[in-house]
Amino acid sequence: MKDAPAQKVILVAAARFNVILVAFDTLRFDKVDRLYMPNLCSLLRESVLFTNHYSEAIPTHPSFTTIFTGVSPLVHGIVCHAGSAQLSPKLPTLPRLLEGAGYLTVAVDNLATRLNAGWFAWGFKYYIDIGGIAAISMGVKIVGDVVNARVREALDIVRRHRGEPFFLFVHYWDPHTPYAPPKGYAERYYAGDPAKGELVEVLSSTAWGKSLLKGDWIGNLVKSGIRDLNYIKALYEGEVAYVDEKFGEFVETLGSEGLLEDTLIVITSDHGEGLGEHRVYFDHHGLYEWDVKTPLIIRFPDKLIDEIGRRVKGVAYSALVQNTDIAPTILDALGLSKPSVMTGTSLLKVVKGEWDGYSAVYSVENTRQTARMIRVGSWKLIQWIRADAYGREPGHVELYNLAKDLGETENLAEAERETALKLLGAMEDRFRRIVGAKDPLVTQEISMPITA
Repeated sequence: MKDAPAQKVILVAAARFNVILVAFDTLRFDKVDRLYMPNLCSLLRESVLFTNHYSEAIPTHPSFTTIFTGVSPLVHGIVCHAGSAQLSPKLPTLPRLLEGAGYLTVAVDNLATRLNAGWFAWGFKYYIDIGGIAAISMGVKIVGDVVNARVREALDIVRRHRGEPFFLFVHYWDPHTPYAPPKGYAERYYAGDPAKGELVEVLSSTAWGKSLLKGDWIGNLVKSGIRDLNYIKALYEGEVAYVDEKFGEFVETLGSEGLLEDTLIVITSDHGEGLGEHRVYFDHHGLYEWDVKTPLIIRFPDKLIDEIGRRVKGVAYSALVQNTDIAPTILDALGLSKPSVMTGTSLLKVVKGEWDGYSAVYSVENTRQTARMIRVGSWKLIQWIRADAYGREPGHVELYNLAKDLGETENLAEAERETALKLLGAMEDRFRRIVGAKDPLVTQEISMPITA
């Protein structure tokens, strides 16, 4: 795919490690558990886990743009999925920087070829398209099998360039909707009767639910007699288990090829998924924990572990961090300076004990609804910018104490008014400092509004 015009920066990496970035689309942080993902959890024994890692913007396009640029979405401007905004070609991206540093750059993905988002191919010498997600998921092939077939193509390219350091981006679309795991996977997590339940009644109570019922996926399940919402949840969990198997096959191949020893592996997700919390079923809108808190796992190569000089296998860090930190972390691990425009911080500072993380983390959304979020310590506040399909008006505020209420069930905005005002002020100050009067959450139209 033709790259966008930009001045190439030639750098030389001090450490010639390979880099693999793996993203599981729509993976909730609470599914990184041996019950669902034994292969990923096995790798955790050799890795570090960040338990409070937040996506600065959701859903897919804003989140991945933030990962690739290391820049706040308020700066890069991609705050909508499938919106009209385009990324500035002047912004450096991780693939471009690594290409300029002499890395072979390969992607197994389809973000650049769908929905007017060509910037996701910038900097990749080889961009291997996995095809259309909907066609694959609806029964042509299971997505993880397709991705692994393309991964084998990518590794063939790596073999042909043996001796060159490489950057490989692998985007697994599972467990994104429509949930369609192979037979037997959902049954691991479900023992009920799919024909008994209140699926239609529950989904009919919200505009989003009604749109699901009218759609092909849920609509066809209902026509086939499915009535239990818990069965749909089990389909999601079955997809998680399925994609974990595909990931295990990938890691096994890396080991057999001798590529694990000198490779930095970063694993994350763009966002989570609502499974009924706050009436959000089978989608990723809402700045709640199950959506914006995402997995981040880093496996360091042995030589880098020696340089770090600290235990970095099987360690979990609770520092507040964000997905703007992924690109700076990779660059730092390779001995490359981050561009000044990058707003993220290298997480090697956390690993080395030099930094305790942010005092506050943020997230925004402008796809199905428009809102912004701040978390300081255990306090988390969400403010709606536009009216949404659930009856919330502009300016509506929700405040949660995550230390006591991780499920965000008790809104304390009135009971803890002083705390709410303090967090609102801090969030408004940050937005004003970064964007001034040109807030992209206001200037850009919502891209995929909910309609019943």
